[in-house]
Amino acid sequence: MSIVTDSQRSRIMIGCYFVMFTIAAYGLSLATIQQPMLDSMGGGSYFSLITLIAAICMTIMTPIGGRLIDGLGNRKVTLYAGAISLISGLVMAFVPNLWVFIIMRILFSMAQGAMSSVPYILAREVNPPQVQGKIFGMLATVLAVGSFVGSWLAGVLVQNNLMWLAVAFPCLTLAPGTWLIYKNMYDDSHEGGLHLDWMGMILLTVCLSTLLLAMNFGARMGWFNGLIMTGFLVGFGSLLAFVYWENRAAVPLVPMALFQNRQYVLLLAITFCTVFYLIALNNYLPLGVQNVLQAGTSASGSLQLPKTIVLILVPTAFGIWVAKRKSHTWMALALSCIFVIVPCALLVFVGVNMPIWFIMLMVGLTGIADAFRSVAATPAAQEVLKPSDLGIGTSMIGFTITLANSIAATVDGIAYDSLSAAEAGIVGMSHGIDTTFLLSAGVAVIGLLLVVLFFRPIMNKNSRTSAAEQAETARD
Repeated sequence: MSIVTDSQRSRIMIGCYFVMFTIAAYGLSLATIQQPMLDSMGGGSYFSLITLIAAICMTIMTPIGGRLIDGLGNRKVTLYAGAISLISGLVMAFVPNLWVFIIMRILFSMAQGAMSSVPYILAREVNPPQVQGKIFGMLATVLAVGSFVGSWLAGVLVQNNLMWLAVAFPCLTLAPGTWLIYKNMYDDSHEGGLHLDWMGMILLTVCLSTLLLAMNFGARMGWFNGLIMTGFLVGFGSLLAFVYWENRAAVPLVPMALFQNRQYVLLLAITFCTVFYLIALNNYLPLGVQNVLQAGTSASGSLQLPKTIVLILVPTAFGIWVAKRKSHTWMALALSCIFVIVPCALLVFVGVNMPIWFIMLMVGLTGIADAFRSVAATPAAQEVLKPSDLGIGTSMIGFTITLANSIAATVDGIAYDSLSAAEAGIVGMSHGIDTTFLLSAGVAVIGLLLVVLFFRPIMNKNSRTSAAEQAETARD
């Protein structure tokens, strides 16, 4: 591997922070302003469909982007994806045409998905091991800041009739971030060049598109609707075909050998369990505050503030602590599960008498869970990956988070719709919201059991092996 100087390393990481800020800011700013933008172009009814298609595009491009990184390298993927994001973002801001917006939104989501793993990979590739924990903590902090600033600033700009600026302002960090990485990073492309698994890409696209569309529309159209059942059949059929093909492809899109590593599979499963709660927290809790507690939109909009503060203050310190000893990794993951279980278990009792300050406190505690996960899961996964699979292996963490959100949205939607329909009014709505948190707590309990019963023994064994090797080296 080529070596970067200290000044180059600093500039590369500043670029990564800018890129991470942009991804977070764009995600929340577009969520905030997309409806008024579509309304101004006469396409307000397309909001849900465009949001779903954009999410599917980003989900599909996350693993594909990881494989592109393994072939082209972080430097080129950042340049190409950054340029596409920049151009499509500016076109969305300055060309008020519905179909242009839809096309640019799709291209933008694909580019963002392709480059979403770059900061996490470069954090490992250009930094010495002793500071990587701190760097991953900084990335988590920047992600929190970007999410908050993106949502807040976009809303302020729209209120002041500056719609174009609300769309374009994240480009102010995207452009310098892309340039800093491209200018200072060495050429890390694979010596054999890029070999794309086109059949794998097609099968993965068909699989994810049909399954995610079926899951999202199943609750509205009915799970036994012919189109929904066809979507599931095609989705699972293409999944089986994808696995079959990948096991025989010369250069697979997703190497099936990754899933033969028990530690890596456990990390994916634990990550899934620790982010499953996000749909209940981000979608159904504000609904409960507005409709059950009758607290209004200003109160529901402030729920995330404690979590944002936590994610600004603690991830760097947590990252330094995790990096000190290997055993701290499983402890961090266990604490991540615990800080999901406790708030979700207590939020099961959301009702008219629950005070807002208590709800905000519980939301703040989930920030601790996210901080522990962000500094433990990805670095631990990267440790067991071969250099040739670092891109796709890292991107699978992001893919798992997106998949968990999609599945949680479906499961929580079924629970909420059925219970709120069974009993009209606030009581039925309260039961539905409570159940989403009960499900989230239950999934997090499964994650905690995976950590304690299966992942901890593996980490302890690795620690003993590493200590024995160091002692033998010292004797020699």
